[in-house]
Order: sequence, then structure tokens, then C-alpha cells
Amino acid sequence: MPNGAKEVKIRRPLVIVLALAILVSTYQYLLVTKISQAFPAEIARFFTVGAYIGVASSLIGVFAVWLITAAIMHATSAFFDGKGSFRRTFEFTGYGFLPSLVGSLITIPTSAYYVLNAEIPKISMEQLQQNPQIMKSLILSIIPQDLIYSNLIINLAVTVWSLTLWTFAERMPAT
Repeated sequence: MPNGAKEVKIRRPLVIVLALAILVSTYQYLLVTKISQAFPAEIARFFTVGAYIGVASSLIGVFAVWLITAAIMHATSAFFDGKGSFRRTFEFTGYGFLPSLVGSLITIPTSAYYVLNAEIPKISMEQLQQNPQIMKSLILSIIPQDLIYSNLIINLAVTVWSLTLWTFAERMPAT
């Protein structure tokens, strides 16, 4: 390692991103399985399979977003004559997911409370065919509109916080 170079430590950002992925995946599974209760058993099975696919996709997706974000930031840094390693950019980019984890630790348990306590009406295939908007009504009946707005505000704050951290991630690898 050259003089003055710091060791790249990927463990903490990995834990941050993994915790976020598990939290998001768990909530997605909870929501999809709750919605599946509205449908007849033969259709609900498709939702269950979709829930498992969604969990796997969320787990993989969060890590893919981390990799893609790091690649974009590293390419941007290189374009402006940055000299840092990709591993260092990857490390710092992982820390940028901390705000998302904090925000999710606030919004997901609150949303999960409403999902778990929601009374789900049964929907027949005929109702669904006659009025496809019934799904929108079902979802809006599970999560109150006030919660949607408060989650939106929290998510906007989290996005600003993440962008701020990623600004530092963009500058730090070159040092």
C-alpha cells in the first residue's frame, strides 16, 4: 500500500446495504402476502410466488443499485481527473445508503403496522375484470393517505442526505 493510502474497508458499508436490503425485502413480502388475501386461493398462489421473487429481486436489486451508483460516481470522478480506486468509491458509496436505512427504519415499521392491521376485503375475478381500479382502492385502503405523505417527506429528506454523502464519496477517493 502506498504511503498515506488508507485501507479500503467494505464491511461496514456491506452491513448497511445488507440491512437495507433485508428490511425492504421483508416489507415487500409482507405487503404482497397481505394483498394476496383479497383474492381466491388459486390467484393468491401467484401472489405468493411473486412475493418470493420480489424478495430475491429486492435483495439483489439493492446491491445492484450500490454497484451501479459506485460505477457512475467513479466514472464521473475519472472524467474530472479523479485518481482514487474503484474499491474506495464503492466503499464510500455504500455509506451513502445509511440515510436510506435510517429512513426505512422509520417508515417501514409504521407502514407494516397498518398493513398487518388492515382488514382485506375479498375480491372476486368478476369484480377485478369489471373494475381494474379496484386494486388501487385496495392498496389505498391498506395504507392511509397521511402515512403516504409523511413517508414521502421522509424519503425526500433521506434522498437529500444520501446525495450529500455521495458528494463526499465523489471527492474522497481521490485523496
